[in-house]
Amino acid sequence: MLSDDDILAAVRRGLGAPGADDAAFPAAGAHITRHLLVAGEIVRCVETRTEGTAFHAGTRDLSDLPEYDDLDRYPVPPPADPGAARSTLRLVRRGSVAAHACSTCTNGRKPCARCRGAGDVACRTHVPCAGCEGRLCCLACEGTGKRAREAADRPQGETASRVRCRKCGADDAACGKCRGAGRKKCGVCGGTASRPCPDCAGGGTVSHDFCAGTGRYVEWTEGVVVREPVVDTVEESSDLPARAFAWTNEADAWNRVDHVGEDAFPPDGTDAGSGSGPGIRTYLTKATDLTEATDLTEATDLAQATDLAQDTDLAEVAARLKPRLGFRDGEVARRVQVRYLSLARVTHDDHPDRVYVVIPGRPAPRVVTVRSPRRAWRLAALALLVLVAVVAVSRLLA
Repeated sequence: MLSDDDILAAVRRGLGAPGADDAAFPAAGAHITRHLLVAGEIVRCVETRTEGTAFHAGTRDLSDLPEYDDLDRYPVPPPADPGAARSTLRLVRRGSVAAHACSTCTNGRKPCARCRGAGDVACRTHVPCAGCEGRLCCLACEGTGKRAREAADRPQGETASRVRCRKCGADDAACGKCRGAGRKKCGVCGGTASRPCPDCAGGGTVSHDFCAGTGRYVEWTEGVVVREPVVDTVEESSDLPARAFAWTNEADAWNRVDHVGEDAFPPDGTDAGSGSGPGIRTYLTKATDLTEATDLTEATDLAQATDLAQDTDLAEVAARLKPRLGFRDGEVARRVQVRYLSLARVTHDDHPDRVYVVIPGRPAPRVVTVRSPRRAWRLAALALLVLVAVVAVSRLLA
């Protein structure tokens, strides 16, 4: 955490003043407040267990599936990564597997519903002629064999030549395809009025869908364990606008927290669950100092030397996270992965129109200058006055 002197020195550098020139931004009249940004996510692995009857047509070997006696007590190890993709585990209740012979078919076959087991279905003996479709098959007799007193006119647009009618003998009057009959024998049944059933191909029976034509099926009690990640996004700032996150970047001195498993649960005795780890306040590890470690041994020594009890920022992080750490039904694992950064907001009596935000970083803090609320109100009022003046002038001109 930056000291007040470090913060004022950073503002002076931002103003371009020499580091020793306190007159440019004297300590007297400066007002410093500290604000914390916390961002990240809490990833929970949530599990649901359901039990029901499973069915398989035919035969099936279920020896590859785990067996259970009590689904709620069946042990499934927590996932190494709580954010892993959705997974499904299927189990078989011990002693529930039963193979049956299908009682509603014969060796997997049943009578065809369309032909009722006959193997054939009714068919038309004749079909309309494809050339004239049964209309004006003969201009003289219209397929009756008796000539009309006055022959009909050719259909408009007809180009095919006509032939002698087989029924009435009129020349150049009949359709060339049916020769005046207006119909032809059915090409499927040959005029016999019956054809093989298209559903059973004339066999009279079809495969039984229920048992997939095997004549057998298997039933068992199946337990299903489904796990999927649920992500709770964290993005909070203490008394700073949400746009404060846009003032920062990855190069700033963010402190990071990344804990998974028991350490990611809150302390015992809270309403957030039954975590048996050391608790949210204790397990949070300060990471700023660790970024300068050259190897794993040095990083471990630095971590052990960190006095978490003196880190007031970390205490606030713990306080902000705790309401979000409630235990969700079915939760079996979680990861708490957040970062936090303490910013300093500086105002000065000699600079009433500016607010200076000091952001810790390496090699030196950065300073972001924004308008003060007072200046923002003044600009808004000025804009309103200009708008009123423009409206007034436009009315006068009108």
